[in-house]
Parts: sequence; structure tokens; C-alpha cells
Amino acid sequence: MEGGLRVIVADDHPLYSEAIAEQIENSLSGAHCECVASLDGVIARLEAGGADMLVLDWDMPGMEGLASIRTLRERFPDVPMVILSGFIHAIGTDDILACGVKGLVPKSMSGKAITSAISVVLNGGTYMPANARQAGAVAPAQANGNAKPSGILTAREIEVLHCLSEGLTNKEIARRLGLQEVTIKMHTSRLFGKLGVRNRVQAVSLAIADGLLEQR
Repeated sequence: MEGGLRVIVADDHPLYSEAIAEQIENSLSGAHCECVASLDGVIARLEAGGADMLVLDWDMPGMEGLASIRTLRERFPDVPMVILSGFIHAIGTDDILACGVKGLVPKSMSGKAITSAISVVLNGGTYMPANARQAGAVAPAQANGNAKPSGILTAREIEVLHCLSEGLTNKEIARRLGLQEVTIKMHTSRLFGKLGVRNRVQAVSLAIADGLLEQR
């Protein structure tokens, strides 16, 4: 698909990989996914045509932990990589960050939340779930040593947060919600304050970790 976002979804469970691929294609404009079921399949596909994003199962055939990640990063350094795993506590987040991985996503997350995590990476961020963070992968609110609780968000702030996760501008959010752009800026400012973050990428990353994007 020329001009679109090319995503490789690598998992040895076809029903799961196809469901994730469908969610990505439905949620990210212009996205086209190809599913493979092994490390060899990933390498063959990357050599054949490349990709703009690799969503990779930690435990699929051919994977040998960090050694395989390092091999992929060395051979295809320009392809952002997000790791999927059902056992995130068994993975050293400091180690995979050091290898250049941009995201670690629990398979227990909903398809929508997984897509939001991928969006964080595509926008230049790094996603790590709160319960997997270690010293090298702190929550956005902790990055400046000023950790804060999420607090109680209003229904409107939750709506704004969902719009931010879709990558909408303030003007687009205002149009969708039927509000003035200056009002959206005020909501966004209060939202950042409650989450203890500095920007949109950090807000969405923390919201995913806290399950806030599951709220409506």
C-alpha cells in the first residue's frame, strides 16, 4: 500500500495477530498490516519490503529474548519496534530500552489500548506500562522527580484525552466537541496538571497505563 503506514504484526497465534492487525487498520488512517508467525518471517518480510512499524511477540518461534531483539535492531535500525507479551514482568525493561525498543505492551490490554500505545511510539514517544517500569522506564509524571496521582478527571477531560490519543489538534477537538479552541486549551492544561505530565505524548502514555482510555 504505497504512501500508507506499513506495519508488521508478528505473533504465532493467527487469531490474535489478525485481530490486532484489524484494530490497527481501523484505528490508524492509511495503515496496512501484514501478519507473520515467526522471527524468520519477520526478517524475510523486512528484507523484502521494509516496514514503518514492527509489532513483535516476545515468545513466538525463533525468538531468543534480547539476542533476537539486538539482531533485529542491528539489521533494521530504522524500524520502530513494539514488543507484545503476556508476561511483561519477566522482561527487563531497562534492557529492552537499551536495545532500542520503543514500547512494551501487555497482551491483556484491549485492542484499542494497544493501538493507542502504538500511536504513542509513532509520535516519537516510548510506551511502558506502569507495572513494568523500572529505573530506566519511569512514568512520565516521574520523569522530573515530581510524581503525581492521576486524580479525578471530569467526563469532559476524559473526552479530550480520547481525542488526544487519536492525534487530533486543539482545533479538531474543539470542532468534534462543539467547543471553542481556547476552552480545549484550558481542558488540556488542567488535564496535564492532574496527570503530572508536560505534553500530549506523555499524557496518552500515562493514560494507557492507568486504564483511563477505557473510560467514557
